[in-house]
Amino acid sequence: MSFIYRSAKDVFKAIKPFVNDIRVDALGNIIAHKKGVGKRIMLIAHHDVVRLMVSHIDDNGFLYVKPAGSIDSQILYARKVVIRHEGNTVIGVIGKKPIHLIREEQNGKVTYDNLWIDIGARNQLEALQMVTKGDYAYFCSDIVELPNNLVTGSYLDNQVGLNVLLELAKQIHGIEILWDVFFVASNHEEIGMRGASVVAHSINPDVCICIDVTHATDYPTTNVIIDGEIKLGKGCVIAKGPNIYPALFKGMEETAIKHNIMYQVEASPYPTGTDANVLQLSGEGVKTAVVSIPCRYMHTPHEVCSEEDIDSVIRIIGDFMRTEYVSNFLIDNSI
Repeated sequence: MSFIYRSAKDVFKAIKPFVNDIRVDALGNIIAHKKGVGKRIMLIAHHDVVRLMVSHIDDNGFLYVKPAGSIDSQILYARKVVIRHEGNTVIGVIGKKPIHLIREEQNGKVTYDNLWIDIGARNQLEALQMVTKGDYAYFCSDIVELPNNLVTGSYLDNQVGLNVLLELAKQIHGIEILWDVFFVASNHEEIGMRGASVVAHSINPDVCICIDVTHATDYPTTNVIIDGEIKLGKGCVIAKGPNIYPALFKGMEETAIKHNIMYQVEASPYPTGTDANVLQLSGEGVKTAVVSIPCRYMHTPHEVCSEEDIDSVIRIIGDFMRTEYVSNFLIDNSI
């Protein structure tokens, strides 16, 4: 696929011709419904991102921030950020005391209390005319193509998942499948999966496939014994563990084998860190799977993914939805 859309709003504008209706709920989840026959399936990818919240503005107009989501403070120094304020865009640069001026007895580690955002304001009053406490600052990196079908940029987590939803909506448009399909862009995944919890109760799906990124481990300093062996360009990643309905994993894996789709398996003995955690536990329980795109340098301004892996996610889910597994095990709950 070509990586096209960077926001959930643009993705769901593009999805509109392929579904029956679209709505936004109170938590900011975007829900598109393609009416069909059979069991309800929810395909979900979160649309919120990690970011920085302005928590203090000092007398000199410098902004201090707290992370909204998991962001390593060590990667922030000297980054350019975009702050959104009442429809306006403010550019800032993250600063800290340079190494030349750090005394031997001082701690050189970057923490949130010793970095700030410089927006060029001369004082607090001028800064308050541009931003306010509670505004968000975002990474700003363009999507750039790298060799070997790789792409890099900010917020591939989870813009790649949103684009997968669009391609799947196109793929099943105009054909008859045994599903009542809901495409969902969930909100607040990065701060506790709140949106997924709400949307699961409103839709009450029988089956849910969560589409997200997962950590690639094919770069220096990783330990595949501890971190798992996940590589870019080797296909989508199917999670296996207590968050995952076993027969659903089996159906995904058999679909990949049958259709010659590259895939990798991720052992997840604990909660997956995705919306699947709360989706599985909603209502009387939901049969849940997680299909992921390997991602290097997650939650940084320059994440890296493979377009081949993104394509394999589209293929495996699209082919699975057209298989016999619907009638074979998703309807039968007998022992």
